[in-house]
Amino acid sequence: MPKPSNHKMCRLKSLGRWLALAGWMALFAAASTAQRDEVFVDGQIYFVDADCYARMSRVEQAMAHPFRAIRHHDFENFPPGTETHATAPLDCLIALLAVAFAPFSPQALDLAGAWISPLLGLATLLVLWTWSTRQRLPFRHAMLALVAVSPIVVQAFRLGRPDHQSLLLLLLAAGLAAEWNLWHRADRRNAIAWGAAWGLALWTSLYEPLVLFALLLVLRFALLRRQAIAREWGIGWAVAGFAFGLGVLFDGWRVAAPSPEVAAYFSNWSRSIGELAHLAPLSPQFVGWLGWLAPALPALLAWRFAKIRDPRALAMCALLLATYALTCWQIRWGCYLVLIAAMALPWALAAIPSRVLAATLFVLSLLPIAGQWDALLFPDDSIRAARAEQRADYQQLRAAALALVSGERTGILAPWWLSPALAYWSGQPCVAGSSHESLPGIVDTARFYLTADDTPAREILDRRNVAYVVAYEPERVLGTSATLLGEPAGRAALGETLYDSPALAPAWLTPVFANTYFKIYEVRPLNR
Repeated sequence: MPKPSNHKMCRLKSLGRWLALAGWMALFAAASTAQRDEVFVDGQIYFVDADCYARMSRVEQAMAHPFRAIRHHDFENFPPGTETHATAPLDCLIALLAVAFAPFSPQALDLAGAWISPLLGLATLLVLWTWSTRQRLPFRHAMLALVAVSPIVVQAFRLGRPDHQSLLLLLLAAGLAAEWNLWHRADRRNAIAWGAAWGLALWTSLYEPLVLFALLLVLRFALLRRQAIAREWGIGWAVAGFAFGLGVLFDGWRVAAPSPEVAAYFSNWSRSIGELAHLAPLSPQFVGWLGWLAPALPALLAWRFAKIRDPRALAMCALLLATYALTCWQIRWGCYLVLIAAMALPWALAAIPSRVLAATLFVLSLLPIAGQWDALLFPDDSIRAARAEQRADYQQLRAAALALVSGERTGILAPWWLSPALAYWSGQPCVAGSSHESLPGIVDTARFYLTADDTPAREILDRRNVAYVVAYEPERVLGTSATLLGEPAGRAALGETLYDSPALAPAWLTPVFANTYFKIYEVRPLNR
């Protein structure tokens, strides 16, 4: 029987690689859309958190005024608004996707917001697959598997979450891939890719990308020394400077001194933000994201460096430990930790003498991740009930928002975590918002709900040009407000009175709408 030709063997291998990529993409797509019943509800589209609605309000403005920078948000912290830190790259991607969906759906904008992050996740897998295949890295399928199934990474790319974190993960994957290529062999193509990825990442955000960029520079100069100033790096710097400079010209400089309210209340407010919470160094969450191999990864990378003297292994080890420490400080760093760990896997697993043993250990290490997915996909009764209540909340909030739609621009005072959705659906500005720049408005709403005195309450409404007040479940509104202001809720606080006893509301607040979870009051002029 004749042996297959080399050409045919190459074609079969290429087909096998493409099929493997398709398999990982299908697995990731299933994971990132697993909770689609919380996004698509009764023919409507809902996003997963308050920041998503703020992003979509930006995109709506961007589509109404193409190529105009949005440096000021007038839909939060009404009436002064905020000088926002948000940037244009993700807005542009969502707007382009909405234009593509427009011929097929009347909800094109919402569909684009829902699907943008899963699509960026698929693009991230494609970048990692292309990089690892061209570099012929061992255990590249382990890397793709971890990115495809790690719960914290999938959360960043989740359906219904139009957040810049998904774009950052794509850009940082491309930037790190180009970085490690340049450490191996400096060439112009990789330098251009490096500059474009890091320049766009820094344009998108000056937080996580800037920290990682600074860490990489320190590691590069410490480990490569003279090689770190090769001509190709200069090309990369030029491209990065151009991309970032373009961002500064378009979006403006986004670093400014915090307002007095931000400085005074940020610490209290941050306690209610899940992604800003601390994580214990020995938390089981780490193995739930990375698998049982997580504690061994730094040692394996250090051993790999000792064996072959590849500085990339040592740099990855340092970067892994740094992002681990940052994740202990703020959970929001978890997805970046997993991305760096995944890209380090080809070096870490190669330190194990037997390929079969390494592959077996990796597969077994995924069991804690499987356990987390079991809890996510098959939650207990209390979690199912909480999710159902949240869906009902947002459906009722949407009905309340539609009751406020008007050609006249009127300010709304509502709990801060509900304000972005209310603003997006009603088209009316809110006193509060979900960003830290909105803290002056958030503080005023908290003071309004906590007070039992009509005089300061009315002063807040007049100063903020509020036409409507939204009442919601007192336990949560008063608890959140008390935590923010650092003072307990008094008896007969307005947040409780307006919800439980409308008849006892001040005479200048008139009920105009009510449903199961929300009551809306119109602010009437004072009798003179």
